[in-house]
Amino acid sequence: MIQNLPYSPTHSVEWIEKFFSKDYYKKPYNKFMWWRSYTPKNKPLTNRHSFKDRILNGDFNIAPYLIESELAEHTMNRKYIECTLADGSVDHGKYTDISSIDKSRRKRLIEDYDKEELRRLADLRNGFITEFRITKDEYDIEVIETKSDELIDFYFEIEDKYGKWARPLKTVPKF
Repeated sequence: MIQNLPYSPTHSVEWIEKFFSKDYYKKPYNKFMWWRSYTPKNKPLTNRHSFKDRILNGDFNIAPYLIESELAEHTMNRKYIECTLADGSVDHGKYTDISSIDKSRRKRLIEDYDKEELRRLADLRNGFITEFRITKDEYDIEVIETKSDELIDFYFEIEDKYGKWARPLKTVPKF
């Protein structure tokens, strides 16, 4: 077995496949987003839904693109092993040739992950700020000091501590 593979993904292929089979569908090929292979079973809710419902729907869960990039890393490691010659050396030209698409796919998935995580974290922060009328500094302190493992538990913790803000009516009552 080759000891020095080019990538070292943190999860096994079996774990990744189990992760995706639980909450994601396998996407058909899309020529505009060819690097993505999975789509969530639950579509994200719009801003018109309550913040709590969006949390329960999983709209703020970790984006799956980083895990999908690990699947590409496993594929590239397998191709690396296939390019190993009998004497133990590797034909790097052949490996570069057959893994170029996987490398590009991995790069795009990591870029998508970074963009999506920044967007989700900003939406989450804004949701807590508007829902409970707390400042950004209070939110940052609460996030750091929380003992909650789940996002919904953190929501209830903040609700207990700060209380929900009753929004004023948008329409003026007629007398």
